[in-house]
Amino acid sequence: MKDIFPIEGETLIVSEDMCDMNGHMNVRHYQTIPMDYDGNFYNSLGFGEDYIAKGFSSFTAEQNIRYLKECLRGEKLTPRFRMLAVNKKLYHYVCAICKESDEVSAIVETVEIHIDMSIRKSAKISDGILDTMVRMQNKHESFGEYPYEKKLNIR
Repeated sequence: MKDIFPIEGETLIVSEDMCDMNGHMNVRHYQTIPMDYDGNFYNSLGFGEDYIAKGFSSFTAEQNIRYLKECLRGEKLTPRFRMLAVNKKLYHYVCAICKESDEVSAIVETVEIHIDMSIRKSAKISDGILDTMVRMQNKHESFGEYPYEKKLNIR
């Protein structure tokens, strides 16, 4: 999975609080893991706290989650990221929530829109960050074809 999803987030352990009455991780945590355990993914894009302080951010425009394997209490999970596409205002990435065995338990596919927070509307991504994202996408593509069906797309 390291070639398919080359950016590794922080490992977490499924706690009892994360589980529902069925004894597996509740659906709400699949959406928050990419944000809460992203490691350096967002910082590597240039979206650190300093970027927010400059008045820019990104909002989720669309998201699709596919559940492939159930996650049980005590299991170690690691989110892994891959940039799929970029344009002047949008970026499309995927987070695979991987088990310790390297099995993918879920695919969280997301399209984010770049925002000028002073007007709270979409805005062009700065040239420097756009270049970083394009380089990241090209590097990730060099590791091989993305093997899962894409549910989302950007133009």
